[in-house]
Amino acid sequence: MIPNIIHFIFGLDEGFGNKPFSIVHFLSVKSAIEVNRPMNVYFYYKYLPSGVWWERTKNMVQLVSIEVPDEIFGNPLLHYAHKSDILRIWVLLKYGGIYLDLDTICIKPLAPLYDNECVMGIENYKERKYGLCNAVILAKKGSLFLQYWLSSYKTFRSKGYDQFWSEHSVKIPLSISKLYPDILHIEPESSFFYPSYSQEDLELLFKKNFNFPESFVFHLWESLSFDKYLQPLTEESIKNEDTTYNCIARQYL
Repeated sequence: MIPNIIHFIFGLDEGFGNKPFSIVHFLSVKSAIEVNRPMNVYFYYKYLPSGVWWERTKNMVQLVSIEVPDEIFGNPLLHYAHKSDILRIWVLLKYGGIYLDLDTICIKPLAPLYDNECVMGIENYKERKYGLCNAVILAKKGSLFLQYWLSSYKTFRSKGYDQFWSEHSVKIPLSISKLYPDILHIEPESSFFYPSYSQEDLELLFKKNFNFPESFVFHLWESLSFDKYLQPLTEESIKNEDTTYNCIARQYL
């Protein structure tokens, strides 16, 4: 079975991508632990965060200092997001377990998915099967799917926010799954990645209040939601304003 251990990655650049460790990140870790009851939680970092929410988090995780890759198969990794993409594959290949982005919040246990070699979820774009999002990955140690995926980085070509930004992190995993359908279990969008990142869907998370009974995890789409929705969140607002996200999050404060 996929081992019940959880991996987080943060602080690959000194500026933390202009998104310092916040209440949202604390809630990601706290919910993952309380919902899944993992054997271990590993927090991989190059630069340690600071602040009140980090102080409330650091004793819940096992800290692992890492060296950040600058290239893969001779291809430069110029953006910290792509460096993180490689690190999560390496970590899961070596140890197995559950990788979660720190802009997630867990809703119900992932245990029903552990009897698979590897698990990812559909990310839709305008109701098309755009790809498989790598913000949530479950895998056995040495997963064959992850080996094929890592090998695909021999053709990595993104230089940052360009037309190839999500090629290897989202589109290619779906292509590999079509070639080798027996080595990857694909969850529907509703399990990990709905509501999606459209403005309408973000309002379902942060302005309105709905139940999503099929969801294991909400992905908060930090790169698109940070300024408008995540940065203004406070402990008080989460406790007192009834939104989809807040109603889940407040039980972990």
